[in-house]
Amino acid sequence: MAAPDRGHTLLLSSLGRSNTTKTPLSTIQALIVHYLANIHPSPTPLAATIVSSPIFLPFSHSKLELLITSFRHAVHSKLQVLKADSNGLFSPSLDTQLNVWSLAILQGLEGGHAIIRLACCSGLLLGLEDILQHLPAKKRDVKGIAEDELVMTFADVVDQFSTSDTWGKEFHSAAESADALVLSLIIASQSILLVPSEKFTALPLSHLLRLIMRTIEDAFNGGRFLSSLQSSLCSKAESKIHIPPDSPISQYIKQISNSTSMAHIGSISKLCARTVSLFVDHRPNVALPLVSEAYQKLNYITAHVETDWFPTSLSGITGQSSLSPDAREVTTAIWANLKTLLFSVIMITEAGLSALVYVPSTSAVLPLTSTLAVTVLQALSHLSFVIAQFGGAGHGAFDELKRLFYFALDVLGSDVTESNKYVRDLCVVESGQEPLPAHPFYQAKKAFVLSAIEQLIPVLSELTIQELVIPTCLPHLSDASHRETFESAHSVVLAIFASHAQKASESTSQQGGGFTRQIVPFYANCLIDNSVQGRLSTAQLRLAFAALVRSAASATDLSLAWFCIDCLLTAIASISEQNEEREHRLHLTLVSCVSSVPLALLPRLLDPIRSFIDAAHGEQKRQELIDALFAEIKECVGDREKEYIIRWWGEQRMKWAHTGPGREEIQGGRDLDAEVTLTPRL
Repeated sequence: MAAPDRGHTLLLSSLGRSNTTKTPLSTIQALIVHYLANIHPSPTPLAATIVSSPIFLPFSHSKLELLITSFRHAVHSKLQVLKADSNGLFSPSLDTQLNVWSLAILQGLEGGHAIIRLACCSGLLLGLEDILQHLPAKKRDVKGIAEDELVMTFADVVDQFSTSDTWGKEFHSAAESADALVLSLIIASQSILLVPSEKFTALPLSHLLRLIMRTIEDAFNGGRFLSSLQSSLCSKAESKIHIPPDSPISQYIKQISNSTSMAHIGSISKLCARTVSLFVDHRPNVALPLVSEAYQKLNYITAHVETDWFPTSLSGITGQSSLSPDAREVTTAIWANLKTLLFSVIMITEAGLSALVYVPSTSAVLPLTSTLAVTVLQALSHLSFVIAQFGGAGHGAFDELKRLFYFALDVLGSDVTESNKYVRDLCVVESGQEPLPAHPFYQAKKAFVLSAIEQLIPVLSELTIQELVIPTCLPHLSDASHRETFESAHSVVLAIFASHAQKASESTSQQGGGFTRQIVPFYANCLIDNSVQGRLSTAQLRLAFAALVRSAASATDLSLAWFCIDCLLTAIASISEQNEEREHRLHLTLVSCVSSVPLALLPRLLDPIRSFIDAAHGEQKRQELIDALFAEIKECVGDREKEYIIRWWGEQRMKWAHTGPGREEIQGGRDLDAEVTLTPRL
């Protein structure tokens, strides 16, 4: 373009006016895209005009997005222009021309307002990222200049927001926007994540982390966005919960849900996660105290949310049938904000805990790691009523939550003292909520506590287990009304037995574990009581009883292990003929114990199993017992017992091979014979 045309004149005149210009912003955007890509000899003057234009003041998200989009699309347009013109033999390569053009634009942005420059640089980098796939593989080095300028510009913005109030007043008069910090972080979160780690760490990470946490805290109002919920609830006909449309909570939830910061809290949280991860990875001694401070803020936010939620009648309902139609919209918005808070906490805290793995063991701040883990677990505990909506914190959780939950427990588990202290604090707090055992909020909290304790059992002292853990589990071992709590309580007890068996196998002495052995009779009868329909499933019962017997058999004295088997045999003998289903489940449970008993007890156990199979009612049940026994022998029995049990199996299999379906699989035991025959030779 040799001389300015009418469109160029219109663009310059529009950019030179204040926000009273009559030219639509969409037109200005199209003109910026066109002339940045086509103007000759250089786009530098136009870029300087754009960055100093008053039409982008006061700042708003739409205006800054216009700048980002304009510069991003200008890169695409420039690529098409260069491809159309690059037909000469001695024409510079595409990457060279793009670098020259990018540098010219960045030179024009110098001296402009930091936030406007940030938007322009973000758009430029995003555009260059977009076109990489359209460039030859060896000519994709076009982002370096834009990355460097973006980092320096963002650092300038961070420094300005981190300085004294003198600049703040000056900035406010220029920007005339209270959302300037939020807008800056939103813009940066779109592009700064594309910058390589070595460049990202050049930012003032400590100041950046504080600014991001301040923004997140403001977005959720410090966790007080439910403070007016209790006063806004009222009862209506049919005992339904009513929330008037003009109530304080309705107005405030609408306001917070429509705020700019809440609309982009996901990208801001992602920026925070990247900042935390790189900060801990590159400067752990400086980072961990600041990260701990940031996680404490998240803990305070979630604690306030829990405090405001629990007293309300909404915390006691499990569906929308108890809500009036006008309350459902507000409740849906409340839950959306609660889930957003949970996802932000998960994203930010998981990044920090993952980076802790690489902190040197000689670091002076290493003791802070267990404190960080406790803080994260406390924050998750405060949101346990939200986590319950996603299947709980344990095995049923979604992947990101499960990873964070187990990661935090692994970090905490490396510190025995802190682990015992944490479990003691958990159990003491939970004991104060016993008057509300059936409340959904209490059940969610209890399920979280039990899931956390289960993972820490191997490092807990026997005193902690005896005085606090077992009493915490007892009320839930026979109460299947809340399935997750019921199963979690059994998982904790089984973890105690598994830990005892593991320690016994690693120790040459039989000292310790006295309390665990004392509760074996109780838990054996507890499992038998839970064999009725509607409690433990058949698979759960079989696994649990086998684990119990295995733990009892780890002692030198095998009488305790046989006591468990005897309890099972007694229960089978006492079941009436009308209850064939429960009897069959107990038969299968007895079969599952085959791989748990040592060789000394194996003959005594196999005799009643053979009798039950021979006397089984119905061909289908008999075949199921045979198949279960074969699976135990093939997959679970240890090498020490396998030779004996295969010899025993050889005596029985011809009698059982022709009893019905599954005959071919049972006859496959010949291969098993050959396998075990080789065992002594090996």
